[in-house]
Amino acid sequence: MVDDIIEVFREQFGEGWGRDEEANLRFSVDAERVLQDMDGVHLIGEPELDDGQITLTVWVDHPIYDLMRADRLAYDIFGRISDDLFYTERRFDSKAIRYPFVTGSSRYGHVGALVLAGPHAADFADRHQLRSTGGVRFQA
Repeated sequence: MVDDIIEVFREQFGEGWGRDEEANLRFSVDAERVLQDMDGVHLIGEPELDDGQITLTVWVDHPIYDLMRADRLAYDIFGRISDDLFYTERRFDSKAIRYPFVTGSSRYGHVGALVLAGPHAADFADRHQLRSTGGVRFQA
């Protein structure tokens, strides 16, 4: 769905929407500042800029017990960094929870992913995948 949203925004606002390197760099710097002031998460390294995509990987300090808490944490971050237009979806990786996102305005946009990482996020992602697939953790 993220790709469809990007396509719609580029049709509406121009092919360069989301590809302005300077705007993406400013967004990354702002996101880094915001994350420094938040409790419960810490940016791992610096925001990654790769082929017009921004990846913000954060270490989660506290256990995640349910989807509501995972989403609340992600949306607390998005509430501080997103612009006028915003879309995200949740995906589970093997050791993280990934929120691909699109944000911006009619003049510029940002495409990327917020990744909740660390042992607490990995444990929750693992538990959620087991629950979704009905798999068992250990087999004899």
